[in-house]
Amino acid sequence: MSVSLNESMTAKLNTMKLTHHFTGLMALILCGAGNAQAQPSAPASNGQTMRWGAAVISLPKYPGADRQQLLAAPLIEARFGEHFFASTLQGLGADWRPAEGMSLSAALVLDSHWRRRKDLPAAWASLDEVKFAPALRLAAEWQLERFTVQLSSSSRLGTLSQGRGGAKDSKGGHSLQFEASYGLLATPTLALAAGFSGEAMDKRLGQALFGVSAAQAASSGLRVHSVKAGVVSLGVFAQALVPLDRDWSFSARMGLQSLRGDAGTSPLLQKRRQPMLAMTFSRAF
Repeated sequence: MSVSLNESMTAKLNTMKLTHHFTGLMALILCGAGNAQAQPSAPASNGQTMRWGAAVISLPKYPGADRQQLLAAPLIEARFGEHFFASTLQGLGADWRPAEGMSLSAALVLDSHWRRRKDLPAAWASLDEVKFAPALRLAAEWQLERFTVQLSSSSRLGTLSQGRGGAKDSKGGHSLQFEASYGLLATPTLALAAGFSGEAMDKRLGQALFGVSAAQAASSGLRVHSVKAGVVSLGVFAQALVPLDRDWSFSARMGLQSLRGDAGTSPLLQKRRQPMLAMTFSRAF
């Protein structure tokens, strides 16, 4: 494999990280991923690199919604030395490469799972909001030729949902994400990849997002629904990276997730198939 091909594949992998945290801007974004520089920057003489730009994502207003919302955020990332980074997309953390084709990372990010009451139908006003909260994200990624596999976990560190009517606040919540992709094309001017992904949640997070308690059912007219730990979604995606010149680059990712298991049978579900589109435009310094 040529040097230019390796460089393009590396750029493609960074794009995949970006759009996964795009899911996390949302976390801000993107997620999403949920991933963070669109193209690797050449190390500066002082060991620091910077990337500035903008990220835009279209995603459902809440898990299971039939309406989309458009979110935008600045893309600002700084790397310090070989391991440490601070980013509006990846959060604050560190990564390591213990072996060729393998990457490990740990970061404090804004969790990508939330639900705002103002986005819900008026009849569901009694449902709890799922609050914005920080999360510890651990990830591992393996690359073999054109194949890439990523496994990550997110553990919420703050309030999950705020109790109403004297009820206690719910805290915590864990999720596990899986992603596998194949590089369809890798050239100095264009990198394309496609793959599939899945997500599982523990009972606490799944119930907060897709469950309906007896009290909520009585006030909203919805049926009671309990959610167990397990797989909540499976999907496919395609993504592209376009280096515009030595410093500027554009990336995009389209995905379609299908809600499964207890999430797929929730009375809160308005649309089983959940589309997402994320784009970034950035410059390396």
